[in-house]
Amino acid sequence: MRKTPAFLTISFLLIAVIIGFTSSVAKSGKANCEAYLYISNNSLFEINVTVDGFPSGNLLVGKSKTYTVNLANDQGKRIKVKVEYQDPDYIDPKAITYVTKQKVECGGSDSVFVAFSK
Repeated sequence: MRKTPAFLTISFLLIAVIIGFTSSVAKSGKANCEAYLYISNNSLFEINVTVDGFPSGNLLVGKSKTYTVNLANDQGKRIKVKVEYQDPDYIDPKAITYVTKQKVECGGSDSVFVAFSK
């Protein structure tokens, strides 16, 4: 019976480790990146903000805030912003959905200006 030389076994193990490492590095090359969205509340009401389906808190009258959005696989996309406000004349809050004008790319930004009035 022939025995496999030790250097061949070690070589095969080393090659397997290198292939595993390079494939994990290639997958991580498509990591998430961040984009920024500036939202300004120029309305007469306090608003609740939802960015891309994630509740993002409220924004007081006359205030602005920059939100960070994670983009999967480094791909640009249009960002949806849902804004809800409590109108004193109605029981249920009113909601309006905004969509960014252009696709926001990694490291890019866009703005949404909210202005409700009576």
